[in-house]
Amino acid sequence: MYIVYNLFENFYYKFITMPLVIRIAVITTVFFIVLLLFYALLSVFNYYSKKRADKREEERKNNSDCYTVLKELLTYEEVIPFITLEQDFETIKARCHSDPEDIVYEMLVIKNEFPTQFNYENLQSLSRLFNLTPYWDGKLTDNSLKVKMENLQNIIELRATISESVLSTLVYHKNSELRKKARIAQIHLSQHDPFKFFDEEFDKDFTVWDKIKIHDILLHRPIQTIPNFIRWVPKVKNENLQSMFIYEIGYYNQVENKEFLYDFFKMTPSDEVKIQIVETLNVLGIEDMAHNLIRQYNACSENVQLAIINNLKHIQTDKFLLPFYVHAFEKAYETDLKLALGDAIYSSEVNGHRVIEVLERNAKGFDQLIFEHIKNPLLLN
Repeated sequence: MYIVYNLFENFYYKFITMPLVIRIAVITTVFFIVLLLFYALLSVFNYYSKKRADKREEERKNNSDCYTVLKELLTYEEVIPFITLEQDFETIKARCHSDPEDIVYEMLVIKNEFPTQFNYENLQSLSRLFNLTPYWDGKLTDNSLKVKMENLQNIIELRATISESVLSTLVYHKNSELRKKARIAQIHLSQHDPFKFFDEEFDKDFTVWDKIKIHDILLHRPIQTIPNFIRWVPKVKNENLQSMFIYEIGYYNQVENKEFLYDFFKMTPSDEVKIQIVETLNVLGIEDMAHNLIRQYNACSENVQLAIINNLKHIQTDKFLLPFYVHAFEKAYETDLKLALGDAIYSSEVNGHRVIEVLERNAKGFDQLIFEHIKNPLLLN
């Protein structure tokens, strides 16, 4: 160690006494040497990664029997009873891989190739047949964060079954992405309390993409296990999470929540949440809320106003809406809002056409172009 220290010290003193041009040349040379070494290591890593992937693909081609038999079972339209598969297990096993990792790889390949035909119930039976639960459990207790992340994602994609006790070690993990994946998996897997993390704000880093993944998992839960989402709306602070609950209220037609949603619309400062409430009310039946919403119209931002108009304009039987549209049109300045209001007026049966003609005669400047767009929507393209 002392010898190395002396070498560096001697080099340093020699270096600072060199002319400036030589020092720049030395620094540049050292920089490029380090850069070349980095790219050399990266090339070696990529070479071996590609070689490993090619080897797995080659093994798959050489053992195409496994792919074929799994594809037949996983794309079969009807649910195959487990006892039937159990009777044919030796035949299936003889045609398939012995390594669980290869079995899982084939399942993922088939799912990606046949996403609409993929039979998840038959996959559950095959997972039980090949005893994959201990394999999943082992991967999720691995020391490597990367291994845990990859396999938890595979479990979610395949809707596989794992031990809840193993999952419980991950739902409070310090890594936010792994923690979120584990909590999303809990909604799918837990038989006892699948929605417990909705009471805990789910996760502070909750995103729109998480919302999509949770909705996809909810679609595959039995309808009788779907909760009333309104209980979480006022509790959570994350706007994306609030919007998800409100969206699901509409998706699952929880019409008893309409009054509460309108009250929450008045309370929340979030435009994103207000817009989602309006869209959900439209799904649940917005007609009896129309007058309440137009009373709130002037207190809203232009984005929320636009959402209100777009979700009310299909109502043709309310005689109070047309005067409201005309008054709002005369006060509006933002182009998209004026277009939406004009379209709402124009689509208000015969009277709407007449009102547009009157407004157009009095229009000046840019408003004349707006009326052309209203009467000929193709101009918008």
